[in-house]
Amino acid sequence: MTNLRILQLMENEIHTIERGAFQDLLALERLRINNNRLRHLPDGLFGNMPNLLRLDLSHNQLEIVGRKTLRGVTTLKNLQLDNNQITCIDELALRGLSNLEILTLNNNNLTSLAKDIFEDMYWLRTLRLSDNNLICDCHLAWLARWLRRYPRLALYTRCFSPHHLKGQNVADLHDQEFKCSGLVERPTGECLSEPQCPHPCRCADGIVDCQEKALTKVPDHLPEGTTELRLEQNQVTEISAKAFFPYKRMSRIDLSKNQITKIAADAFQGLTSLTSLVLYGNKIKDLPAGVFYGLTSLQLLLLNANEISCIRRDTFKDLHSLNLLSLYDNNIQSLANGTFDFLKSIQTLHLARNPFICDCNLRWLAEYLHRNPIETSGARCDTPKRMQRRRIEALKDEKFKCVEEYRTRLAGECLIDNACPNGCSCEGTIVDCSGRSLKEIPKDIPMYTTELLLSDNDLGRLKSDGLFGRLPNLQKLDLRRSKITGIEENTFEGCSRLSELLLSENKIHEVHNKMFAGLGNLKTLSLYDNQITCVMPGSFDALTSLHSLNLLYNPFNCNCHLAWFAEWLRKRNLSSGSPRCYSPPRVKDVQIYELPHHEFKCTSESEQGCLGDNYCPPKCTCTGTVVRCSRVRLKEIPRGIPAETSELYLDVNEIPVIHGNRLSHLKSLTRLDLSNNQIQVLSNFTFANLSKLSTLIISYNKLQCIERDALAGLTSLRIISLHGNDISMVPEGAFADLQSITHLAVGANPFYCDCSLKWLADWVKRDYVEPGTARCAEPHNMRDKLLLTTPASAFVCKGHISYEILSKCNACYSFPCANSGTCEALPQRKYVCRCAPGFHGQSCQHMIDACFGNPCRNGGTCKVMEEGRFSCHCPPGYTGDRCETDINDCLNNKCENNATCVDLIQSYECHCQPGFMGEYCETKIPFCTLEYNPCQNGAHCVNIITDYKCECLPGYSGENCSVNVDDCVNNICQNGATCIDGVNDYVCKCPGDLTGKYCEIAPMVAMLYPQTSPCQHHDCKNGICFQPMGSNDYVCKCAPGYSGKVQCSLHILI
Repeated sequence: MTNLRILQLMENEIHTIERGAFQDLLALERLRINNNRLRHLPDGLFGNMPNLLRLDLSHNQLEIVGRKTLRGVTTLKNLQLDNNQITCIDELALRGLSNLEILTLNNNNLTSLAKDIFEDMYWLRTLRLSDNNLICDCHLAWLARWLRRYPRLALYTRCFSPHHLKGQNVADLHDQEFKCSGLVERPTGECLSEPQCPHPCRCADGIVDCQEKALTKVPDHLPEGTTELRLEQNQVTEISAKAFFPYKRMSRIDLSKNQITKIAADAFQGLTSLTSLVLYGNKIKDLPAGVFYGLTSLQLLLLNANEISCIRRDTFKDLHSLNLLSLYDNNIQSLANGTFDFLKSIQTLHLARNPFICDCNLRWLAEYLHRNPIETSGARCDTPKRMQRRRIEALKDEKFKCVEEYRTRLAGECLIDNACPNGCSCEGTIVDCSGRSLKEIPKDIPMYTTELLLSDNDLGRLKSDGLFGRLPNLQKLDLRRSKITGIEENTFEGCSRLSELLLSENKIHEVHNKMFAGLGNLKTLSLYDNQITCVMPGSFDALTSLHSLNLLYNPFNCNCHLAWFAEWLRKRNLSSGSPRCYSPPRVKDVQIYELPHHEFKCTSESEQGCLGDNYCPPKCTCTGTVVRCSRVRLKEIPRGIPAETSELYLDVNEIPVIHGNRLSHLKSLTRLDLSNNQIQVLSNFTFANLSKLSTLIISYNKLQCIERDALAGLTSLRIISLHGNDISMVPEGAFADLQSITHLAVGANPFYCDCSLKWLADWVKRDYVEPGTARCAEPHNMRDKLLLTTPASAFVCKGHISYEILSKCNACYSFPCANSGTCEALPQRKYVCRCAPGFHGQSCQHMIDACFGNPCRNGGTCKVMEEGRFSCHCPPGYTGDRCETDINDCLNNKCENNATCVDLIQSYECHCQPGFMGEYCETKIPFCTLEYNPCQNGAHCVNIITDYKCECLPGYSGENCSVNVDDCVNNICQNGATCIDGVNDYVCKCPGDLTGKYCEIAPMVAMLYPQTSPCQHHDCKNGICFQPMGSNDYVCKCAPGYSGKVQCSLHILI
């Protein structure tokens, strides 16, 4: 940044600027550091700024302008020091600033100014000294005389004391008014530039004592000669970068019994004289890399009673002088071999009260402690169980087994892996959690895992919570038969090494385009035997290495949305079974990749493809987990409502039927509003999966029938409204599962109050959940009586119930079957008629006659004639008694030039002979003309009357010369070089420092090649010269099509 001219650092929270921070800013002209929290500036900070013109230090907390603070800035014209806490300006601080034009010192705490401090400032045009604490005694008389000489400068400079002069303009006072008593000492004019003892600490003899002062951070500034800092028993939480860097004499730091959780990697940088560092009794979890680098004089390091979980191998790299190291009472599970090798002077080591895993990776520690009996705290094993509580130094080598080798092998890099998850088994790098009835994947899978077996569980929807991204070594993931219903976007993101993913025999409904994001190395994917109906375009784009894809036994809906998939399958030519269509019926069991594009059809505009995550149904609005589909004229409950929906509003629509399968996946639904629709029947188990539903509103519909188990499963339901419907009867037990009900609204319904409704009258009286609005409509003697207040004894059965009421739930009471047919009632107020002999039809309305079964083919219409005969009225293009014959439209065809006529329905088409085109093949194709030349890449077109032939240039092939011949097929690139195909040629891309056309020249050979290589004068004609390793001679490696032991001179005829 040597060319930087303007630097603006204002309005930050800067509290410290280190010495040398600006040393490279030689071209700087303007520097603004105003509005920060600076209390001190190191001497010579601006010394390397020979071009500085403007310096703004206003609005900070500066207390002193020392003798060397501004040294070196001789070109300065504008210096702003106002709004600080300056009490002293050294008599030499401003000397040399002869070019100064603007100087602001107002709003500080100045009591005096050294005599003639402004004398050299010949160009000064603005000076501000107001709002200070000036003591107008004999030492300040010079200022009054100076201000009278320059009346335009330092206006409103007033005395603060003594009392009789307070508030008076300094310039208006005469010399005799500036008096001193004999007790007042003459100011020295010198300011100490180093900070004073930080509040509320005590300082003496190089010791800064801040014990038990409730400090929350290390003081920003200390006396420069500090040798010992006592900060124990405070509330410090962090040690910032280079916190002690200026204090080169520091020999002891005590930060024990604080709340330290974070230490910057360079917190102790520069403390080459430090001999004692006490950090025990904190909450340190991690020691960053290099934190103790450079502490070559350190003799005592106490890290005990923290939460340290690991020690990097080179943590103690520079601690050659360390005598005592305490890691007692931490959370260290393992230590890497070589951790203590740098401690050449170590005499005492404390390692006890750590949960050591005594596996083969810790064997070295026992050997180290045998050789160096310095561990005096009695370190013991914590795991495995057979080693528990045993002293490490007393164990023999053979006791340290490799059961958890992978867990602790990277201890020196602070990567202590998780233990084997509870309930799972681990062998090597294989973690087996299969068949454990798990509801979710364990969060503590070890990072070393290469194979994770999770088959035969109950996982439901896989969440994108970053779990697989934390498994960088995972190569195989088995999730078969785990009842997986869906996979969120980016679930596998970060799992870059995964090569095999088994998801077969689950309940996945669709494949969306971010389901497999991040799996660029995946080679095998099995989705065999799921419930997949569609695949979103681009779903497999991220799987660039895929060569095996199993999608067999899935009910694919081969509509227009799946056409892309057939083309994709044809291009990729993947191994494994080919998926087949399940619907529509006309293409059922056809292999998807064999189905032509035009066969993928959608029968209506509403036919949908994959919905994917973040889907909101058409015409609805989704906000968070609330889905609103009110007043949009829906004819049915939308498909694909988000599974996490908590509130669903479907009111004021035209929905006649509640399809339970459109709601069953909404496990988090708490409120459902279906009011003001056309619903007639509540079918059994419609809401069975909605166990969290608390409010259900089905008021103002055309509801006539509630089946016995229609409300089964609603154990959390508190409010249900069935108000304003056409309900006459409710079967006993219909409300049996409503254990939490507090409000039931069933008013404005024509209840038939006989003995079959007595149970409901008793039920509403028991908990008073019904407010007293439900009334009886029939029988006549019960009309307008309230269910809540009418005695149960009044609900009796007398006479017959009208068919109109009975037919509300049982359609057979509307007698739909004609001609003596027998009616059989079905759920949802449906029925089936069993017809008497001689009749057929949904209601047995048709008599069996000669047209029964429609004997006419190809869409012909059957008409009954007398005496049991019929006749067929054929559609255009067909003839015959049963319309079975296609009329031959080729009889009078116009096809020319020996074209073949193909009969169609009421039409025909001409299949032309080679060399002809047109509707009737009447035009000869003008091969090899400007208008019709299919040859590509500069090929020569040859007209052969009925066809054409392309004569390709070297390097191209194919009927139209469109294919670039792969010249890399028989390449002779050497030493692992990459072959890059060209046109009739190829290039070898050499790895490393290899050179040569075929990467045959090793680095040293390349350097010495002209003098030493036997290939310098080779005789290879059709190949390359190659010198085998360890040989002094060369051999010829022949190009394709040539042979010959010595020169590759023989041409091989193919």
